Amino acid sequence: MRIALAILACTAPLLLSAQGKESPVKTDTGTVVLHYFTTGQISTKAWMDADDRWGHSWAYNRQGKVIFDRQTRRIGGHASVDFRYHPNGAVSRAEYSTMPDGGIQWYKSTTTFDTEGVQTGFSEQGRDNQGPLHPGIVKPERTVPKPAAPTRTVREQRLFTNEYFVVARKNCRVQLRPKQTSPAAKNMDATLLKGDTLRGGTYSLGERFDPPLGQVGITATNRRGKPKYKVLRVDSVQMNAEHRRWYLIVGR
Repeated sequence: MRIALAILACTAPLLLSAQGKESPVKTDTGTVVLHYFTTGQISTKAWMDADDRWGHSWAYNRQGKVIFDRQTRRIGGHASVDFRYHPNGAVSRAEYSTMPDGGIQWYKSTTTFDTEGVQTGFSEQGRDNQGPLHPGIVKPERTVPKPAAPTRTVREQRLFTNEYFVVARKNCRVQLRPKQTSPAAKNMDATLLKGDTLRGGTYSLGERFDPPLGQVGITATNRRGKPKYKVLRVDSVQMNAEHRRWYLIVGR
């Protein structure tokens, strides 16, 4: 028994090394988990934002080409990706799962790859508003007959993230009062100096971007409490397809 345990202790580091190493990296925007080929190239990358709400997962072949790409989330239900690996660190299987919050819809798919990153199989199953989706298997080496009836697809509503900031043109006191308060959008009172930028919060809407003046009440006064200032204009920056930043320029 002691000999078996000693052999296991010696071989465990070698087995982990053969699978390629994995390392988490924290950035200003969130956390990235990288998995590597045993030869050093990136095999998979999984990113989750700093609010632990929205993310993305990618898989690559040894030449750096993307072979798998899905958005993930931990809000409004879930969408997740689970990777498995070949001994050389290449992704062998990517399992994707998504389900909206409070709905009957769900969807799962499994995509398999060989050690060179070539797709070897695909299967899926799920349920939409009309009933279960029939599981199917598609392999690259054969042609799938075109179905007589339209194929059902799972279509869930995405939540677009609106993030808002206040930019002060003058020294002022600012009050922010979201119409729907939440951990991501709270009431705020702050004193800003000229040139300061205050992050107010975020709110999410179904597949649309809505300017913050319709979602957040803002009052800007001088230090004596007189309402001498107002929102001069609202600028925006598109961060990605589902995330927009709004800048409320305050002054007179």
